[in-house]
Amino acid sequence: MDREHPVSPWAEWKIVEKIGEGSFGKVYKAQRSERGKFFYSAIKVINIPGSQSELNSVRSEAGDDQSVREYFRNLVEECIQEISTMEYFRGNSHIVSVEDFKVMEYLDDIGWEISIRMEYLTSFMDYCAEKLLTEKDVIKLGLDLSKALGYCRKLNIIHRDIKPENIFVSRFGDFKLGDFGIARELERTMSSFSKKGTYSYMAPEMYKGEKYDSRVDIYSLGIVLYKLMNRNRLPFLNLEKQFITYRDKENALARRMSGEPLKKPADAGEMFSGIILKACAYRPEDRYQTPEEFYNDLDDLQHGRYKVVTENDFGSPAAAEKLQQSRKTQNLVQEQKKIEQRKPEQQKATQKRRQKHRRRILGWLVPVLLTACAAVIVFSIYMKMSGRNESDIQQDTTGLMDILEDEKYETNDSSKDFMSQIETIKERATSIVDTLEANGYDWTGVEGDKISYYNHDTREYMKVLVYPSSSEDKVYEEYYYWKEKLFFAYIWYDTKAELYYYDDDGNLIRWIDEDEICHDNEKDNPEYMERGAKYLKRAEAEMNLLKGAEELK
Repeated sequence: MDREHPVSPWAEWKIVEKIGEGSFGKVYKAQRSERGKFFYSAIKVINIPGSQSELNSVRSEAGDDQSVREYFRNLVEECIQEISTMEYFRGNSHIVSVEDFKVMEYLDDIGWEISIRMEYLTSFMDYCAEKLLTEKDVIKLGLDLSKALGYCRKLNIIHRDIKPENIFVSRFGDFKLGDFGIARELERTMSSFSKKGTYSYMAPEMYKGEKYDSRVDIYSLGIVLYKLMNRNRLPFLNLEKQFITYRDKENALARRMSGEPLKKPADAGEMFSGIILKACAYRPEDRYQTPEEFYNDLDDLQHGRYKVVTENDFGSPAAAEKLQQSRKTQNLVQEQKKIEQRKPEQQKATQKRRQKHRRRILGWLVPVLLTACAAVIVFSIYMKMSGRNESDIQQDTTGLMDILEDEKYETNDSSKDFMSQIETIKERATSIVDTLEANGYDWTGVEGDKISYYNHDTREYMKVLVYPSSSEDKVYEEYYYWKEKLFFAYIWYDTKAELYYYDDDGNLIRWIDEDEICHDNEKDNPEYMERGAKYLKRAEAEMNLLKGAEELK
């Protein structure tokens, strides 16, 4: 029944090597070629029943082959249902993407083979073997996976099996969560499966068979972070002992499940220890209640906004309350610092563009000049009354044209059509920046939340600025529209930025990542396609909100 060298059910994908094996299947690296280029996927093959002994065991209980066949067919259907839930996550940056699956029934015996084709990633175990993880790396892992759990919560999905073996790493260094549901369905149904070794990251309430909710995933992720910051040892295991025995593991598990307080991870700083221990709290009500809360504290720690608490406060409700109260103040201080740091360069660039604009104005006829001056005076009075001045608005676009006009990005597509599209995008961006500088717009929204800009002449929305407080990723998002369709997205962080260029059909044609690497038309790159689709979807959602608000007026 075991196929050592399975044939891929997809003719274009050829299995080249086995890259992993678990309790319920094997994972293979598959390759396809297209015009001299090679592309890769991972194919997981699950056999149901998993072995001849499994089949014999069910036969001895069921009696006849028809009952046995029905038993395993129901299991296959449940697995297919679990696989189909993964379609909701397709394109998500922090969850392994399932591209396709096929089910084949054996002709000579009772059995099925389920093949699942997924994006090809590096396993976290292999990733760890090649490098020593720093606290910064582990914090990023926590951020990425808490983001993944946030998506799960929105769909009312509990993963229930978070452990290093189910974590993967993209070529861009993003951590992704995999193995949703399939193994658990098999575990629940297959009578011969032993759960030994699966308790290492399990929450106490789940271990005891009590009622549980999505907070068990927060606990499991906390234990993963704990182990990584505790010299790769789980709680209550001796750090000095070279060889850990089975009895050592059982005793450590018993202490953890009894509710004995966990010590700080050996290599984690005080602030990170506090976050980890709160995630691993014995009682669910003492943990982070949502993945978003977990993410926020990790994000605050990463950006230096986390309030220092004493050792006695670790993981306590009092510490949580202190941190929550301080976050708003800390965020406001940090945002103000960022604005102050940007002002000198912004003012210089703004002054340069103003001089260019003044020279253009001087060439106009006197009546036009007088009319323009009157408009500026009226607009200035309006802005003072509304509490927002010209320099505030101009700082939103400061530096953008410098980036667009920078010639250091080498194109990977030399076609005339591609270069023409890039030039068109630059021209449109220039037109919008000129409109903003010339005060040819209205704006609506709340500073610090979202602001949209409306062109006087074309009577169209041309830009939306989303602040970190309203951004799903806690970053600045700027969307530029032409005829109210996205053509350019500018995503910026504290010190870095990403640029996305779109054609008139909404296809991403260029992505400049935060490391200033230029990607042109990399349609075979899953990360390129995922990011392009993500910001296109967000930009369209913002425009739909604006249009909906107009209709209500």
